[in-house]
Amino acid sequence: MAENTDWLLQQVEELKKKQPAYEDRAFLTALQTVIKEQASRSAQIQGELDGRLWNPGKW
Repeated sequence: MAENTDWLLQQVEELKKKQPAYEDRAFLTALQTVIKEQASRSAQIQGELDGRLWNPGKW
């Protein structure tokens, strides 16, 4: 994962540890899941873009 993604996940984890309410912790846990999914999709899209740009058949 990217450096920014790791930093963001760490920040959310620290916030989660400070939250006394279950609902807030559950929200932050879901937010971590979304962040990881977005990072995964971003990597997939970058790979697809690289593949399309370097496809000699379409030059």
